[in-house]
Amino acid sequence: MVLHKHSRGPEPFPAVAFQDYFSDDAASYAAHRPTYPRELYAWLAGIVPEGIVAWDCATGNGQAAIALADHFEKVIATDASEAQ
Repeated sequence: MVLHKHSRGPEPFPAVAFQDYFSDDAASYAAHRPTYPRELYAWLAGIVPEGIVAWDCATGNGQAAIALADHFEKVIATDASEAQ
């Protein structure tokens, strides 16, 4: 959260270091992660007005990003875990 010096809003939360629980065992995570039905991704694409860009935040092994690519022109997939 960014607040201006003279803001009367709440104080920003202090920064917290990312605890990477997944990089050491990324292959096992990918092998055992549940899959989701294709209809879920079609439904998500249907509720987005333009269907141009999707963002898969905390993508993990990227399985959702790959499935979303069938419905969007561009998919941005990010994860704080380097190995993921």
